[in-house]
Amino acid sequence: MARLIYVPVVHSLAEMGSAAAAYQAAFVARYGEKKLAERAAEFDAIWVAIADGIRSLRLDLRRVNLYQDSLPVCGQERALVHDMAVQGSRNHQLLEALADSGASIVGTESPALLLEEYKLVQSSERTEARAAELLDARDQFIAGRIDETLGEGMTGILFIGALHDVAKHLSKRVSVEYLAVRNT
Repeated sequence: MARLIYVPVVHSLAEMGSAAAAYQAAFVARYGEKKLAERAAEFDAIWVAIADGIRSLRLDLRRVNLYQDSLPVCGQERALVHDMAVQGSRNHQLLEALADSGASIVGTESPALLLEEYKLVQSSERTEARAAELLDARDQFIAGRIDETLGEGMTGILFIGALHDVAKHLSKRVSVEYLAVRNT
């Protein structure tokens, strides 16, 4: 058996890339600077709780694979994680810290499916049905990637957006647990 720790995540401004400035401006215009600062503090608290939750598992990080939403299989995964960490992504800062302690960062997503989703988001012909179909295709790819890279007796940690349902596509040899976090 292999073990997968499922960590649902909410994406921050740092992970929105070129769309971040427009989103931030729209958010501030609607809710104000104070609400933006409150939201940033809430995100930080969530990531502290996630890090504490992972630490409490007392895993041998040399036997842990890290899987990340939107991280393409490309041979440059560690560099991509570092770039996002430097930009302020708490998610990627945690990935980098875990990797520095022995865990392996594993390319998780199909570059072609990520590109297709990006194009769909930009398209005026986007439909909810097509978006759901593409999300499911991504989930199938992620599950296949976990199955092929997570060896027997190993633990994987999957950081994944809340809309995903990767677990339904995993093979029976992968035992899924959800990280219990306490956000105080």
